[in-house]
Amino acid sequence: MSKRRFIALLVAAGALFGGLAEAAAENNAAEKGKVIHYTVNPGDTLGSIALQFGVDYDDVRAWNELEGLTVEPGQELIVKSDKKPKKKRSRPLPVVHRIRRGDTFEGIAKKYGVSVRKVRRWNRRLNPRRLQIGQRVRLYIPGRDGKSVSWGSANRGRLYNGIALEDSEGLNVRHVSRAYGTKRTIQLLRAAAADVKARWPDAPEMVVGDLSYKRGGRIRGHSSHQSGRDADVSYYYRGNVQLPNLFAMSYEQIDAVKTWHLFKTLIDTGEVEYIFVERDLQRALYEYARSIGYSKEALAPILQYPRPNHEREGIIRHVSGHDTHFHIRFKCGPDDRNCD
Repeated sequence: MSKRRFIALLVAAGALFGGLAEAAAENNAAEKGKVIHYTVNPGDTLGSIALQFGVDYDDVRAWNELEGLTVEPGQELIVKSDKKPKKKRSRPLPVVHRIRRGDTFEGIAKKYGVSVRKVRRWNRRLNPRRLQIGQRVRLYIPGRDGKSVSWGSANRGRLYNGIALEDSEGLNVRHVSRAYGTKRTIQLLRAAAADVKARWPDAPEMVVGDLSYKRGGRIRGHSSHQSGRDADVSYYYRGNVQLPNLFAMSYEQIDAVKTWHLFKTLIDTGEVEYIFVERDLQRALYEYARSIGYSKEALAPILQYPRPNHEREGIIRHVSGHDTHFHIRFKCGPDDRNCD
């Protein structure tokens, strides 16, 4: 056997061994639930698959060395849906609690999951037996190992380890400095926009306004948007017209087909608490949904329309001032704290 032939055989054997080792490692990971072999169904897109498994669509694309946003029915993909992040040193999260009627140090400690002794140590200047409404109590709650955390309510909350939403397929962000959210919020918005773009390649990009500041808290021009779970997003305009900004939309102008698909896709994840939409635009969505076969009963838990505005029913609800954009609020996630 020639020396060149011998070297070629060694290279081939090395490649075979490497491939077998990689396959063995992948199978081992799959048995532990870290890797899923997913067969693409008709109608699937990278965005919808990412929404289904709660991952970022760019990760799905990288894991499978894909280009673009479309996938073919029957195609087998690798999805790492139980990927554990590297452990980071957990830092305490600073929180300020304002005293309300009936508050005690014992009750505050229980609410935030810390000891009464620590509450007293952090607030030596406060007399626990003479608390006054409006006083501030400082606490340091356990961290979440570097995970993004929505803390408190949308109207009175904070955001820890916030993640910036940046331009991506089907999505244009006005001001990144005001577009921070929890990891789950960012993944949902990115995946949903990519799903629409894959189904309608000529669709305009959604224009995203405000989410939250990097650390949450009060944001100029809003009473909510404080904890990384709110987002202001433009509607789709008929005729695939690209809007330069958030634009006042009418019944005649809204692209009900794409907007309804976007809303329904996100609602079906079970992660949406509310979507605020002007009543006239709800009417356009309602009529379109009825035209494609949805019954009144099926739409009742989704749309407030045709019920009057004072009946606070349905995920999609009327709030005045939401003709230029819809306001979506996502539910509290498993890592969020003191969240309502």
